[in-house]
Amino acid sequence: MKPRQIAYIIWTVIALLGAVSWVVPDGGWHIGKWDLRFPTLAEALDLEKTVSDLSLDSTWLAEADTTISKNGKRETENDNAATVKGDTLAKKDTIAKKTQPVIPTVNVANTDTRAYLAAFYAALDSADSTPVRVVHYGDSQIEEDRITNILRERWQKAYGGGGVGLIPQHQTIPTRTIRQSLSINGVVQSAQGGPKRYLVYGPRSMRLDNDDYGVMGQVAVMDSTLVAGSEDIVMKIEPIDKKRKPHNYFNRVRVLTDSVTGYVLAQDSLFPIAHHQSPIVLADSTTKCEIHLQGKGKVYGVSLETGTGVIVDNIPMRGCSGNIFTKIDSTQLSDFYRETNTRLIILQFGGNMIPQTENASTISGYVRSTLRQQVRYLRACAPEASILFIGPSDMSTRIDGEMTSYPLVPYMDKLLKKMAEEEQIAYWSMYDAMGGKDSMVRWVEVGLAGSDYVHFTRTGANKVGKQLGEWIDKGKDL
Repeated sequence: MKPRQIAYIIWTVIALLGAVSWVVPDGGWHIGKWDLRFPTLAEALDLEKTVSDLSLDSTWLAEADTTISKNGKRETENDNAATVKGDTLAKKDTIAKKTQPVIPTVNVANTDTRAYLAAFYAALDSADSTPVRVVHYGDSQIEEDRITNILRERWQKAYGGGGVGLIPQHQTIPTRTIRQSLSINGVVQSAQGGPKRYLVYGPRSMRLDNDDYGVMGQVAVMDSTLVAGSEDIVMKIEPIDKKRKPHNYFNRVRVLTDSVTGYVLAQDSLFPIAHHQSPIVLADSTTKCEIHLQGKGKVYGVSLETGTGVIVDNIPMRGCSGNIFTKIDSTQLSDFYRETNTRLIILQFGGNMIPQTENASTISGYVRSTLRQQVRYLRACAPEASILFIGPSDMSTRIDGEMTSYPLVPYMDKLLKKMAEEEQIAYWSMYDAMGGKDSMVRWVEVGLAGSDYVHFTRTGANKVGKQLGEWIDKGKDL
């Protein structure tokens, strides 16, 4: 068949579909007991969107974000949230469900769970003499240091402290705060290069045959398979933003490893890596450094921090539902939480379960059994820390031709709040903070969320981070 004939067939089909869209009535055709739906022309061309009254509130308006491009130049972008491969959250469901799930009623006590953050609040009062650690675990909503970076800036400004906390040996997903590169014998490695990484979440091909993952849920293995005759790996670290922000400055480097040796190069001075977790003390003006790692062993992560103030770790786990902590060695978790004075553990999960689940019973088992088990495990590993669970955002799917909230989102939100009260941990409803049912549609309309109706734009993530920080801080005075 000639190209001209193929093109003719394609355009004929498009024209026929357009004609059907033109004549289809609102709500489709009703033939007996059957409802036949077809997108109207307005729906197909996305002409029916209207901006809600929320857009009149200046705090909802999206602002262009300024970032650093790969070539070092500043760029301005609207940052439409990118679809993330391998993450259930990124899979946009456009299939109308034939039946709505049966959702049981959940009775939730009207309790302010911020009372369960007492240990964290108490620690903040002595942050000027003893560092206070906050570990923020989450799914892809916190990738790029989003949401976490707002909390970090807020608390380091109020209570002191610096550095971005934990980072992996090789940063495969760029962040908004720190620039990393990894080189072997002077050759910069790609995102897939360098030592073999193992994850407690994600593809099964990246699993260990044991639970030796470390506090970040991952580990990089340095062995003879890297480069023939060489085990010398160099991590170069520097801030993206050159402004004098607290997180750009650190005076401690903590290398989490079992047996790897080496040294830290900062401001033309060498500091040997001694005990494998003890912090290396640097000058207070340090903003960038090189970490030279040698020999064979495992690297669980590197921490950039200070000797006082608040340190906030961002640990995103793409595609994870938060069911993995019991698969991490409890001794590693306990030792880290204790030695770093971790006083708040934030868990932000649940969204990855929504698009792939149609039964309320599945959500119930996930929250009441699986997540409860994770909370209890972490409490046993960090008995002096407060725990805060953040529920999923509103998310939208297409039902009967309209974008609307997944029916199970509010159900999960209520179950999570109930579980948090029973386990005596704090709970923040992101779903309620956004505005409840169909709020994601409104957030997309005003540029606070991306076209996948799941992920926030950077502006939206900043708004969520500010809302969360204000909610936590106000609890200190209750």
